[in-house]
Amino acid sequence: MVKISTLALAIPRLLWFVLYERLLKSAVNERSIFYLVFTFWLNFLPVFSWLFIFKNAGVIPNEIRPSINVRLVMNLDFFMFDEFRISSYITLLLLFTTGYLIWLQFYRIDYDFNIPFFENTKLDITTIDDVNTNTTNWDLETGTGSNTHNNMHNKSSRLNSSNSGRSSPSLSTPSTSSSSGIAMSSSTAATATATATQSSRKILYLPKNSKPYAIPMLWAISWLILNIDHSLITNQTTFLDITAWVSYVLFHFCCPLFTAIYLYVFQTQGALKWFSMALGAQNIAGVFTHLLCPNAPPWFVHLYGDNAQANYDMPGYAAGLTRVDMAMGTHLNSKGFHKSPIVFGAMPSLHSAMAVQCFFFISWYTVWNWPKVGLFSFVVLQWWATMYLDHHWRLDLLVGMLYAIVSFTVFKRFMIRAEEKAVRARLQGNFKDSSTMGMRVFRGHWIARFFDPYN
Repeated sequence: MVKISTLALAIPRLLWFVLYERLLKSAVNERSIFYLVFTFWLNFLPVFSWLFIFKNAGVIPNEIRPSINVRLVMNLDFFMFDEFRISSYITLLLLFTTGYLIWLQFYRIDYDFNIPFFENTKLDITTIDDVNTNTTNWDLETGTGSNTHNNMHNKSSRLNSSNSGRSSPSLSTPSTSSSSGIAMSSSTAATATATATQSSRKILYLPKNSKPYAIPMLWAISWLILNIDHSLITNQTTFLDITAWVSYVLFHFCCPLFTAIYLYVFQTQGALKWFSMALGAQNIAGVFTHLLCPNAPPWFVHLYGDNAQANYDMPGYAAGLTRVDMAMGTHLNSKGFHKSPIVFGAMPSLHSAMAVQCFFFISWYTVWNWPKVGLFSFVVLQWWATMYLDHHWRLDLLVGMLYAIVSFTVFKRFMIRAEEKAVRARLQGNFKDSSTMGMRVFRGHWIARFFDPYN
């Protein structure tokens, strides 16, 4: 009986050990544990740097810090967003126009040229024509092409203009099956290779069902969303207070964390790295803006008036979150904001920038549409929550989104290269460089297909 009970206790421990070993090996991915730790700290260095700068901003002597603007953002916000001023409609037109130009210059895609690299997988790719502006249809059976729209402007003009000098990739023909256990057609891959090498067009690799237009679209319609959100902040109830707190505090922390986990488990290698880089870069830029050009938040104006003088000795204030403390019987929010090292950091809003950056990466990477809708809804909710709680002006949120757009646009070329590396590795049967974390954990099992971004 003792042996049976001992065995019964040992089996769960053995299962946990096997699971732990599988997860550790999947995370290491045939590399040393020291290399894993090193790359983790290196990839998240921008995020850690932002947190370090933010936490230590209070050590800067007040005597050398710039004066605090109290009325500047308030007046600009009224000038740009008040719906009864002609300047606000000019702002609406400018945002829509610049959104169109951003799409035209950086995110315009031609989806007409897709090669099915894998037997059971549709891989979305686009091309850029380096020779002429004619759209070419390629016959995958013969590897030849014919012009169907003479003198048509190339629709995929400049998504990745930095790669304009890069030649068409020469893809190797893999064996009939890869080490991942996912079957591939060698004839299809050979045809794709012939197509890529015979054409004068460069292949631009994008994740399956990617939505690059989401980036300029959000900028173009931001005026409408911000004004709609602003019109809903006047009625204050306990339910709305709690809803705003959940978005402003809990979701603000959880959304980047869950986005990072999703990118690591479900997406190609490098997705998490560039998410960290983009997030850290925009937040570092935002903190330096707070330090070099401090601006008063709405709660300061509402408490002291727009003619009051702000100074760095003033403590932070939780504003609308104090109502949440009263409803929940706590002082967590009040104490947390009272000790904030940057009190006058209204513009840009990093709450806006972080929510928007998560939406951009999910729109770019995930094959499913419901997370894209969910992250867009979170951006709208977060914008409302920041204004409802009296922490940010509409202009703060707009500038925060601008920081996210610039950061994402800078790093997207590296994301495209990482996608190309994964495709090349897949075609060569290289499971190590073409697999996701989920694929490695469930390697050899049908569940691995669920974690395959090209499936």
